[in-house]
Amino acid sequence: MVALLWSIGCGGPEEGTITETSSAPRMSSGGRFVALTPDTVRDARTGLEWTARDSDRDLGWHDADSYCRTLVHGGRTSWRLPEIRELENLSDEGATQQCGDQPCHLDAAIRLSGPYVWSATGSDAARRFYRDFQFGTSLQPHIGKIVRRVLCVR
Repeated sequence: MVALLWSIGCGGPEEGTITETSSAPRMSSGGRFVALTPDTVRDARTGLEWTARDSDRDLGWHDADSYCRTLVHGGRTSWRLPEIRELENLSDEGATQQCGDQPCHLDAAIRLSGPYVWSATGSDAARRFYRDFQFGTSLQPHIGKIVRRVLCVR
């Protein structure tokens, strides 16, 4: 993630320059996402708050659901797994970033360490959709031994 810092001399970067660090989310190039904390962004189109980074590890669906429900970011609670339509709405064919070793089509304000992200949506208790941000598809496998990344929303 990228934070913008204003330097005030003191041996750091040239005074008045902007320096990038890796502690906060990048801001959206189109202004769609606004950083609320280093870990959360708000989507100006929908009003939804998102975690600015994924879980950084693959989880089974039940663990992903629990991860969001127990998450506390910036003092905020009440997180959940997103519906598949909410994830699809994050896709941006005009934007490309690296998601681990794969390219993804997603605004730079949200960072993924892998292109596959779980949703809460499913046709029954044994199947849940996930979003593939590399190819822009949504798939609904049997959740048995499948593991994916997690973004949480509220």
